[in-house]
Amino acid sequence: MNFLRAIILVSGLGVCFAPPLPAAPTAEQIQAFLKSRPELDEITWKDPARGAPLKVRIVHASGQNLIVDKSLPAGLATRTIPFSELADVSFQLSPRELTLHQEPAAASIPPLRIYWETRSATLRFAGSSAGDTGLVLAKSLRLAGDPASLAEAGKILDQIRGQDPAKHRVELAHAEQITLDFLKIRQGGNIEEIDKFAWEITEQANDNDATLLATAFLADRHFDQLKVIEEANPRWIEDDEVRPVRERLYHLALDFALYPSLFMGTRHAEASAGLKRVAEVHEYTGAKRLAKHALEDLVALYPESPAAKESAPLLARLKQLEASGKLAEATTAETAGDENGNPSEDPANPAPPPPPKRYNIFGD
Repeated sequence: MNFLRAIILVSGLGVCFAPPLPAAPTAEQIQAFLKSRPELDEITWKDPARGAPLKVRIVHASGQNLIVDKSLPAGLATRTIPFSELADVSFQLSPRELTLHQEPAAASIPPLRIYWETRSATLRFAGSSAGDTGLVLAKSLRLAGDPASLAEAGKILDQIRGQDPAKHRVELAHAEQITLDFLKIRQGGNIEEIDKFAWEITEQANDNDATLLATAFLADRHFDQLKVIEEANPRWIEDDEVRPVRERLYHLALDFALYPSLFMGTRHAEASAGLKRVAEVHEYTGAKRLAKHALEDLVALYPESPAAKESAPLLARLKQLEASGKLAEATTAETAGDENGNPSEDPANPAPPPPPKRYNIFGD
């Protein structure tokens, strides 16, 4: 196969540079690759008398044994070594293996699964990177999203938490499990249970993926509730009981929608989708200038995002209205007065929304 051509080793970098594998290697290609990788993996003997750490090609780890290849003057030798004879095991990843570990994706599941199945038995060794493989496979399975994939990801995370001696990987596995649990609860469809767990995630904010999923859900949830309360109470601004509830929903929808762009701006998909949602909230409430400003931020920060392209017609329409002097604000609490009935700024020059109150996820 073309990906098994000559290999160039650059000493001192810790990486074996080889021609890249195809963009989406099959399980069969990975199986063949495992038998042709350079002999740069390392095993350390438990008995120092057996010599220094040995460079080999680890082909498979199963049960209580490690199968390795070693080139000798007489030719290639394959040996089965009991784990009881080893103090440590480490894998030297090829560039393609590194790429698979850096970019979790559903399409990467077949090759990652092969790596995991052939290396997971080495989890107990401190030098093994099998836990990293398990984590990226679990994330890829989570991105696939179907119940079977989520269940498989959960089993992998359980194994990492139970066997990996690396504390940081155990913590990552725990965080990924929270993300999995949230997705499973969402698939269950109990909106109150989903809402409760989403709030718990935002209060902990220990995992970026889980936090982004939770804030996206809560932004949509509060925006939907805002629409319901305004449709049921068209004169909400005059109702002392309804107005504070409406204002709370309004600010929470904005707070949660803004979270990705404010705190995780490098997560382009989530940040751009959040800014799009901010514009939608503003447009719905009649704050068209604020909607235009949010869309201008979206286009400036994430011009190639799907959210920016989807919002282009709305931004063009708002700019056209502004150019013709027709970008008037609707009557809302932001233009007619605050939640206590006090007059607000001139509607022709609206002020930004009031600062988030004590229920704001960002704190006081």
